[in-house]
Amino acid sequence: MTVEFINKENLRIARENMGLEVLVANSKITKSKRNYIDEWENGKSLPKWTQVAKLSKIYNVTEALFFTKELIERNKAIPDYRVAPRHESDERVNKLINLVISRQRWLERKFREEGQKKNPLVGLGRGLIRPIQLAELIKQKLDIRIEIIKSFSGADARKKVLKYLSQAAENQGIFVGKTISYHRLEVADMRGLSVSNEYCPFVVINRKDSVSAQIFSFVHELAHLFRKSDAISNNLEFRTTTNSGNSEEVFCNKVAAELLLPVNEFSNSFYGRDEIIAFSNIFKVSELFIFYRLKELGKIKKLDQERLEKELKAEMKRHLQLKAAQDAEMEGGHYTNAMKDSNGELFNRVVAEAYFNNDINRVEASYLLRFSPEEV
Repeated sequence: MTVEFINKENLRIARENMGLEVLVANSKITKSKRNYIDEWENGKSLPKWTQVAKLSKIYNVTEALFFTKELIERNKAIPDYRVAPRHESDERVNKLINLVISRQRWLERKFREEGQKKNPLVGLGRGLIRPIQLAELIKQKLDIRIEIIKSFSGADARKKVLKYLSQAAENQGIFVGKTISYHRLEVADMRGLSVSNEYCPFVVINRKDSVSAQIFSFVHELAHLFRKSDAISNNLEFRTTTNSGNSEEVFCNKVAAELLLPVNEFSNSFYGRDEIIAFSNIFKVSELFIFYRLKELGKIKKLDQERLEKELKAEMKRHLQLKAAQDAEMEGGHYTNAMKDSNGELFNRVVAEAYFNNDINRVEASYLLRFSPEEV
């Protein structure tokens, strides 16, 4: 059955928000040469209900938005600072961005209606010109202490650090999420994402990454939020390359280094592989990140730099392969627990409270959470 009315402009905006070209979107609807997407967006024909349902899933919006006369908001552009991005994954990255921004729109409306104040941390460090200044500001505002990070021990010490940092951020109104298996985003596609909003800033990190790298990426994305410089990131290094906007990435990397690896912790003239391993266990970040920090400080002998970097990159690759194998074994586990972790504690709590206060119905709450609100 064909629909009687559809907002053709919303069809266009929803597609563009996903970063899809007309022909690419059309190929997801049909195998024929007929360009349905062009026809629908230009009012030459109307889709069937089954086709509307497909578009809803492809564009990651509710079907209702295609029938309202109000226009969908256009997504803001998020700067892409990734090194050697895999362009075949751009659609999946855009889908994640679209999900974050749609959640921010819901949260912002809710917070405005409740008279909640804007989050004062977004852009607070924009005027700071030295990474150490911003690192100190983040530590102060989120009450992050390096002594606590160093105190965690045991096989799950790094997970404890990541949770400690995430809770510190969420206590100050920063929403923290992780990718999940259906996002299908590899580490090369994205290590971290930050999307600022005056009421509900978001940080998302890639769960497929090693926990050590997630810790670094998380602080890196916090730096972006404090500078109000949205970003898609995947770079660990401190060097400036020819990539557009890379100086911003390098600055945020240096902020992460100043916060997680304070210079006063390294008093020797030079360090080698054994010390790098020891520091990784102490500070809970990757050996490769330790190497880049020491290299930046001039504490790796030049003769050793190329060899060590090659060895540590190979080691990180092995760690990621091992983690991927472990994650594959765990797939098919408890869906709700995975979604809770992906959404983040703060988002789960806000949506659940709205549901139990009868501000939203069960259908809307389940759509936002991707699981039943009673299970929060």
